[in-house]
Amino acid sequence: MRGIRFLGILLLFYSLSASSQSAWLSDFISEKERPHSEHQRVQATQASQDVFYRNHGLILFYGSQCPHCQQFAPVLKEWAGQHHVRVLPLALDNQPLREFPNFLPATTEWINAAFQGNPINYPAIFVVNPQSKQLFPVGFGAMSFGELNERMEQLVPKIKAYEQQGGVR
Repeated sequence: MRGIRFLGILLLFYSLSASSQSAWLSDFISEKERPHSEHQRVQATQASQDVFYRNHGLILFYGSQCPHCQQFAPVLKEWAGQHHVRVLPLALDNQPLREFPNFLPATTEWINAAFQGNPINYPAIFVVNPQSKQLFPVGFGAMSFGELNERMEQLVPKIKAYEQQGGVR
């Protein structure tokens, strides 16, 4: 009797494992089979963003011991590398992250400019226009590569429109 119960539980775990592996594989295949026209749209968007990032960068507020910061740092580094974006890492605890060994301390001026009196949440990422010194919030907390990419694809045109309408001082 125990053997049958054990076998039933084992089969249940096996089927759950197989279904999760199948879902992962399906997602992977659908990403690879994305229509060619969508690939072209993504390439055009990326080229437009590359021009944008010649005059803009990203600021990352983080704590070196924060597990979410440690999780997000490699994602941000990879994304920034693919999009040719400069990242200014600002440490809240004056310690580096492995992916960003060259950092600056998050001074009161940076914190006030970014969080504007609101609670400090991290990791926090902002688009910065060094010319105007304006900061645009991108997100708080760890994101996946896809989430960061989608967020930036939505945000960059809005920042461009804002700056073209005279939002840049």
